[in-house]
Amino acid sequence: MDKAKTRLGIIFTLSIMAIIISVFVLSQPGKERVPASSQGGSTVIVPPHAIEVAEGIYSLGQARDVDGRVVEGFMFIDNKKENVNPNAVCGNGICEGGEKKSCPADCAGSGEPPATSTCFSVFAKGARWKETELYMIGSGIDTTVTETSLNTWDSEVPFDIFGPRNVSGIVDGRDELSPDGKNEVDFDDLGSGGTIGVTIVWGIFIGPPSGRELVEWDASFNNQYTFGNYDPGDPTMMDYQNIATHEFGHSLGLSHPDDTCTEETMYRFGDFNETKKRTLEAGDIAGVNELY
Repeated sequence: MDKAKTRLGIIFTLSIMAIIISVFVLSQPGKERVPASSQGGSTVIVPPHAIEVAEGIYSLGQARDVDGRVVEGFMFIDNKKENVNPNAVCGNGICEGGEKKSCPADCAGSGEPPATSTCFSVFAKGARWKETELYMIGSGIDTTVTETSLNTWDSEVPFDIFGPRNVSGIVDGRDELSPDGKNEVDFDDLGSGGTIGVTIVWGIFIGPPSGRELVEWDASFNNQYTFGNYDPGDPTMMDYQNIATHEFGHSLGLSHPDDTCTEETMYRFGDFNETKKRTLEAGDIAGVNELY
């Protein structure tokens, strides 16, 4: 458990880095293709001012929230499975009976499971939503499935993290320079380098845990892929509910668990016609309950 709780304890160090680079706030907005060696040799689209602080995680530095508070932003990049960096994951896991799996964690039933799963990671201890948040969706987003994915997380905690949809708000895209007070879900061109989705979370991640909190989230799905419902007859289909449930885990304060935790919803890679992320595993549930 300690390992899981502290894996992104490096966020404190990253936050100090963010303070140092906070001069980015007045830099020009925009995006560019940036080679990212930790992304398995693929390219991802990130803002020019973003700095990779961990595999698939970028610091956006500091900015002012709409209420004037100083907050920090982090961008989570979620890629297709084929873009796994072979040097960053385990391999050659052998289950009882000789069945070969990619990681020992894939070997269901091999030994007694721990009382509480450690297959989770949080941004920072205490960094969570303090009250229910409305959200809004852009053109082409499936309203019903989005609500289902949000409720998958809400059903595990005592209160609704995600509130009802704001039907009157205008979706203008994820906020990479500073928060605008809106939680948005949309489709966007995230390039052809293998990125499926991106989630940006703004919040307070340093100081006493009781004073930390999340203040905004935005999730974008790559319109270079076909999103829909699982279809075994279409090998290029991305199951929207599968990917959305993962992205919304970032929105409530979870990061990616260790790469051996391949069966968790928050495992950092997805694939065509994958559906296992629609539901939560023991690590995902332990993670959200750690925060809420």
